[in-house]
Amino acid sequence: MIKASIFIPVYNAEKTITEVLDSIYAQSVPFDEIIVINDCSTDKTINYLESFKNLKIFSNSENKGLSFCRNIGIKNSKNDVVASIDADVVLDKFWLEKVSFHLKDNVTMCGGNLEEKYTNNIYNKWRSIYYKQNWGNQNIVNPAFLFGCNTIQKKAAWEKIKGYDESLKLNGEDIDYSFRLRREGHDLFYCYEAKCLHLQNDDLKSLSTRVWRYHSFGYKIKKIGYYRFIKLITKQFKFFAVRSAKALLNLNFKFILINFKILLYFIKFELKNVHINK
Repeated sequence: MIKASIFIPVYNAEKTITEVLDSIYAQSVPFDEIIVINDCSTDKTINYLESFKNLKIFSNSENKGLSFCRNIGIKNSKNDVVASIDADVVLDKFWLEKVSFHLKDNVTMCGGNLEEKYTNNIYNKWRSIYYKQNWGNQNIVNPAFLFGCNTIQKKAAWEKIKGYDESLKLNGEDIDYSFRLRREGHDLFYCYEAKCLHLQNDDLKSLSTRVWRYHSFGYKIKKIGYYRFIKLITKQFKFFAVRSAKALLNLNFKFILINFKILLYFIKFELKNVHINK
């Protein structure tokens, strides 16, 4: 049996963390070690964590961001194979069994198939189409990148490329990390059979914030200013036009309205970002 550690970066996850941990403890192949990095949560997350046995908890004194927590989790794991899931991801019973099978030869990192659980919510449905976190229903060697929400990897590779980039605090760290692994000659593997569910339940503002963070924090132009603002907004207008045209063809007027409102929020958030960083 494979000996694997798993870690979860957690920030204000009181609504989901119990269900997430239950899915870890219920794996057909048990994890040898379970780690949680509490990134200075301000809700009751820590109370829920303390109710679980055999759980290693690391608590940051201040909010450090996702990449920092990923590095803490891998650094403090005792095994050579380390998995990671987000604090709102519930694993299928056979997730570890399925995804670890492909972690061999030159395959250094594997990712599973995340699907949205609450697609009766129109904002989650929208996200499941435009920002899905899977590569479909077939295995893929070396996809463009592996989604950071559910992965397993060899610790030696993390050490070789010097971990996750801690300047990427909220988004883009998985794309950057996948790229650097590939650049060093490592293979990635997407396993569609390793299934898990996303418990995120958005409203318009939280969805808009998520979209803005995804594009703004991971954007290739790092220097914040009006040039970057214009480039980003131009890109968002293109997204709006393409998505709305497809929605119009399907007579999906609700999606057109969501597209428009997200565009307005994006402009507002990015303009505020420019003013703050002047």
